[in-house]
Amino acid sequence: MASQTAKAAPSAVTWSGHDTWLLAVVGISVAVVVLLISWAKLHAFLALMVGALTVSILSGAGVGKAADSFTTGLGTIMGKVGILIVLGAVLGRLMADSGGIDQIVTTLTRVVGPKRLPWAITAIACIVGLPMFFEVGFVMLVPLVLQIARRADYPVLRVGIPAMAGLATVHALVPPHPGVLVAVNAVHADIGLTLVYGLIVAIPCAIVVGPLFTAYIWPRVSARIPDSALAAFTTAAPPSAAVTAAIDHARSHTQAGARVPVPAPAASAGVTVTERPQPPIDTVLEEGMPQESRRMPRFSVTIGTILLPIALMMLKAGCDTFNWAHGALLITIEFLGTPMISLLAAIVVALFTFGWAVGHSRREVRETLSRSFPPIAGVLVIVGAGGGYSAALQDSGINAAIGQAAQHLHISLLLLAWLVAALMRTATGSGTVATVAAAGIIGPMAQGLDSPHAALLALALGSGAAFLGHVNDASFWMFKEYFGLSVGGTLRTWTVSHTLLSLTSLGAILLLNAVV
Repeated sequence: MASQTAKAAPSAVTWSGHDTWLLAVVGISVAVVVLLISWAKLHAFLALMVGALTVSILSGAGVGKAADSFTTGLGTIMGKVGILIVLGAVLGRLMADSGGIDQIVTTLTRVVGPKRLPWAITAIACIVGLPMFFEVGFVMLVPLVLQIARRADYPVLRVGIPAMAGLATVHALVPPHPGVLVAVNAVHADIGLTLVYGLIVAIPCAIVVGPLFTAYIWPRVSARIPDSALAAFTTAAPPSAAVTAAIDHARSHTQAGARVPVPAPAASAGVTVTERPQPPIDTVLEEGMPQESRRMPRFSVTIGTILLPIALMMLKAGCDTFNWAHGALLITIEFLGTPMISLLAAIVVALFTFGWAVGHSRREVRETLSRSFPPIAGVLVIVGAGGGYSAALQDSGINAAIGQAAQHLHISLLLLAWLVAALMRTATGSGTVATVAAAGIIGPMAQGLDSPHAALLALALGSGAAFLGHVNDASFWMFKEYFGLSVGGTLRTWTVSHTLLSLTSLGAILLLNAVV
């Protein structure tokens, strides 16, 4: 049973003072980063760089290793996540300038109404996040979230938190996400049963962390869409009459005083952000482009273009899971389903659906592409620094120290799996890394479990890996920068929501364990 007690391995290495020191170094480095950003007002890139060097030097890795760890981690995260941010920004810019986002805003506000928008956004985020990494889904949903908040005069956190919650929930609990698949393989669980249990656990978690937590937290945290995000995802053309009517409808149903005035969001990171006046409804269109020649893409075309990379990645995940393709077909699906390639394919399609097909000239499409890159420069350097910081923590040997500590605990295997994954997530900042590392530790202890309990054990690993995302998580900084939050505000939203997700899912898993 998954409730069996985990026992220390006979060959376990004795805990040393150095292992205790490594755990202390993690706390020291986190305190350094937070103080440099919040008190010294240093830019987050430099603060994370100093924090990474602090980890490497205090752990005994040496100055040379400190530099190598940071640069390697920065390069790795930029190669895996940075390029996805760039491609997502390009796709979002094309969709915004074409009026595609206006179409989605119009439909959402007309069909579900402003009071139920958090529920709708949570559901959309869960669907979008099924086949992909959190970061990919996040950069694809950011344009939608920011435009709904801006055009419908809606508090940005009231749509931003549900989007993040839906993505994070399926990221942690539902196959075929890579982290959960690793856990499934490590504990020899049945993927179909894990998927069923994962959905059972994920649905209440998404509701709690999405609409319910949002209703409590958004009035208590100051947030404003920053200029950099507006520059990346604001439409060049004025909204259509249909969009204007939908926005007026949303505004008429939004409670008075719903928007929270806040200071410049990037002040805590040492960046001054000046507020840009919003363009009037009768903004003049680009020179040489008459208004009657501009057309918004149809809703079906907009949704189809957005869902193209999702469909390609889901096709690849299904192929990897059920092994139904072989030969040249398998090679093609594997290639097209790679996140970078699927986003690039969506951009190629968007050049037609969001560009030339709606009346944009080749010059205007080129200018739209050029406007995609400058606004995301700040986000990229911070995300890269977060990757360098995470690599420094991993190279310090903290993974081995946590694994050794786990061998000395005598608790339920489900709780041990959750605890190890939670400690890994707290230390490394990456949910996927935490799941992989914890699965390697817990896997050998899972011999002899039946299918239901093995599936629950895999979910416990994913649940623990969602715990306490904070300053060493690259996505923490993405959320902060895109939604114009302070470090404290991000801790109260991002960190608390992930902790709530982890604890809620653990409770649901323990309840299922008692039933099965």
